[in-house]
Amino acid sequence: MPRFFLMTITYIVSLILTFSSYFMKINGQTSLEISNRFPVIFAPFNVSYVIWIVVYVLLGYWLVMNLKKTSMKQTVLFSSICIMQALAIVVWHHELFIVSIVSSFILVLYLFKLYKTYPLSNNSPIGRLPFSIYFGWVTFSLMTNVSFMLTSYQWNGFGLSNPLWAVILLTIGVAIALHIRFHYFDIIFPSVFIWSYIGVALHNGFDELLVTTAALFLCGVLLVGILFIKKNPAYQK
Repeated sequence: MPRFFLMTITYIVSLILTFSSYFMKINGQTSLEISNRFPVIFAPFNVSYVIWIVVYVLLGYWLVMNLKKTSMKQTVLFSSICIMQALAIVVWHHELFIVSIVSSFILVLYLFKLYKTYPLSNNSPIGRLPFSIYFGWVTFSLMTNVSFMLTSYQWNGFGLSNPLWAVILLTIGVAIALHIRFHYFDIIFPSVFIWSYIGVALHNGFDELLVTTAALFLCGVLLVGILFIKKNPAYQK
């Protein structure tokens, strides 16, 4: 009971803060108002953020179905994830961008640790699936937030253009997604990146054809990886 109470409270706090940040002003501004204030190319279309609904519905289902099944390690990690999610939102709204990036990075690490507590074969909604989606989206969001932070500090990009840096980030994201696909036999993680990259393409449209073309091309690369990467030898039946 104490474990479930801890996870439930932290889940509710994280859920409320995440969704309210898009519709209510925290420190006088919403998440999208902050995002739209900076001319960032490596960013998704606003509609892309509806994926949070999927994430929290699956997390809630996982929580209910695992009332008495979670280990102490999973309990601590899940609660820590929810706390770091809430913290990252609060500091982001206070424009403490560096602190927010650090919080998001720790969040990604905690998600990866919880993700790895499941065998490769357990891709069910009460197993690894919710954390595959969450892990994929937060990894992409971390990269996006780094772009926002650098833009806010007027980073010159070592002389490289913003579109070129966006393509570099897109390529790094594909490398990460394919790594997870191959080593953890996970088709959901790269699928989240496809969703995100379509959002990047819609965000840029015809204004940044290089970025839009690269995003759509890399969606194809990810799709090929999902369909044709062979089963990892370490796959657990």
